[in-house]
Amino acid sequence: MREPENGKRTYEQIEIPKELEETVNRAVHSVDKRKSAARYRRRRMAHMVRNIGVAAAAVLLCMTVGVNTNEVLAKELGQLPVIGSLVRVLTITSYHEEDGSHDITVNVPEIEVEKPEGTAAAEEDGGTGGMSDADIEEAVNAQIQEIVDAHVAQAKEKFAEYKDAFFATGGTEEEWGDRTMDINVDYEVKYQEGSVLSLVLTTSEVWVAAQELRYYYNIDVAQNRELTLKDLLGEDYVNIANESIIRQMNERAAADENLVYWGVTENESSIDGFVTVDENTDFYINADGNPVVCFGEYEVAPGFMGIQEFEIEKSGTGQE
Repeated sequence: MREPENGKRTYEQIEIPKELEETVNRAVHSVDKRKSAARYRRRRMAHMVRNIGVAAAAVLLCMTVGVNTNEVLAKELGQLPVIGSLVRVLTITSYHEEDGSHDITVNVPEIEVEKPEGTAAAEEDGGTGGMSDADIEEAVNAQIQEIVDAHVAQAKEKFAEYKDAFFATGGTEEEWGDRTMDINVDYEVKYQEGSVLSLVLTTSEVWVAAQELRYYYNIDVAQNRELTLKDLLGEDYVNIANESIIRQMNERAAADENLVYWGVTENESSIDGFVTVDENTDFYINADGNPVVCFGEYEVAPGFMGIQEFEIEKSGTGQE
């Protein structure tokens, strides 16, 4: 995953008019947007899975300019329930574009589930590779494309509003200089094993300040559903995760006096900070098969600490 180049351009030397406060705040303060991202993603996922039926559309022809070749080769294909599948992630869209106002770098993934000839799944659709009812990968792919399109469009709109406000409040061309906005979309496959895939999509903007959002997809294509913390940690997942996260927060703060976790190591903040995990808590699955709980900037700690991740070990949970 490519990290935003935070030092690429320096805007601090130019004073920002006070009238721009509202515009800038909309761009750099995204706490509410981050906290609602998980709820939005799950609502959209549920809606898409309910409404995607047997595919009758023509095959979507996309030029694939990059391929993640780390395919999941099932160790024993017959052990996969429902369908015997090979899962891979393709980069279906990849481009870099500069237009004087924006520097855009986009890599869009697509999940592909292959149904080998002779398997039950292939036979059900006549061996044509057609869709089964409400395929999870189709829902994920549609949602990813929706997120990417919206991110690029909204980032451009936001930058245009800022530029208009800058000149409307007395800014000059000399003061504006060669300011541009970096708009990035990238992804990383965190885990591929058997029928399980964990994928993280990242969108970011870099202009007045860096802003990053992540979207987490943990799916089991054999079971045709999205995985949860409960699936990985068991019925007592809330207590298991909470105890581990609080312990790690205290350990990190003890090791570095500059680190603060609201609600845990600092109780005087007006921000609630960490309280508990729930069914909407973001996570990905790491190489060891453990869930890694993630909190966006400003959710549980000051923004300078960035996105916070906490690995929850499954050992002792009764989960395999």
